Amino acid sequence: MICSRLFSPTLLAISCLFCALGCHPQTVLVPRPDGIAPTAADFVDAQQRRLLAVPSLALRGHAELQWIDTTGRHFDDGDFDLILRPPTELSLRVSKLGEKFLWVGGGGGQSWIVLPRENPSRAILRDWPSLTPDAAAQKGLALDGIGGLGELMNPSRLIEALGLEPANASEITNVSWSEVRAAWAFTLSNRRLYARGESLLPIGCDWIDASSQVIATCTLDGFEWMRGDRPAGSPASSLQALVATRLQFSVWSSGRHEKDGAAEGELSLSAEVPTFGVGKIKNQLFNWDDVKASLRPEVIEGPTQ
Repeated sequence: MICSRLFSPTLLAISCLFCALGCHPQTVLVPRPDGIAPTAADFVDAQQRRLLAVPSLALRGHAELQWIDTTGRHFDDGDFDLILRPPTELSLRVSKLGEKFLWVGGGGGQSWIVLPRENPSRAILRDWPSLTPDAAAQKGLALDGIGGLGELMNPSRLIEALGLEPANASEITNVSWSEVRAAWAFTLSNRRLYARGESLLPIGCDWIDASSQVIATCTLDGFEWMRGDRPAGSPASSLQALVATRLQFSVWSSGRHEKDGAAEGELSLSAEVPTFGVGKIKNQLFNWDDVKASLRPEVIEGPTQ
């Protein structure tokens, strides 16, 4: 409707023809808005209000994984269930035709990645807070063969991406405006968080290496209001939270960075309406012993408790 009022059918047809002949998407740069820039303390306050508003979260939907390795390009997909109680408990299960092929979770000071379809089936344990990617690689815990996606597949990274991790003003080294993201950028030692609007709603994250080069990104979109009843006993909140229902991750591995071109690994999560997960959250989801008994991995790597 809006396009038909702004452009004639002839001009639209010509534009579509040129794009079909090979025009590339153009990045739209959004200039810095007028007014005073938010401070690190403003962001920390916004995060505290957000964590009060989201004591728990449940998302269900479709997951797609794409990665490149030495054998070529690969694709897999399935249905996912993401349940978390930020900032220290999370469960992400991905299934296809009723069969789980990935379980990322954490709680009780541990995090895990379980790969039931590998032969032999495998689980990788990490302490939580998790190791940095470099430290994980040195200890043999990095996942091979999925385009580096393993470095994002841990609870800390997923909670960071969703903007549901407590922030500390002393750790924020810089606040700037990103014309590409159309958002304020809050830089920490290993990542850059993007937030938009007066409420400083998180809309994405970049993970950076020691040289400040981007090695992974997440973009949040499709925001919806939280639905359903709050968990019994959760603190009262005056804020009704918006939560992203579409998450897009990209990761560059083998020493490559975002500036070097296409990512080796991509993970997309497209969810339905977000809820507080009342009735779905079970303590067993965040307990490694219960997960191990359920999936019975044949090989377990990493520290055990």
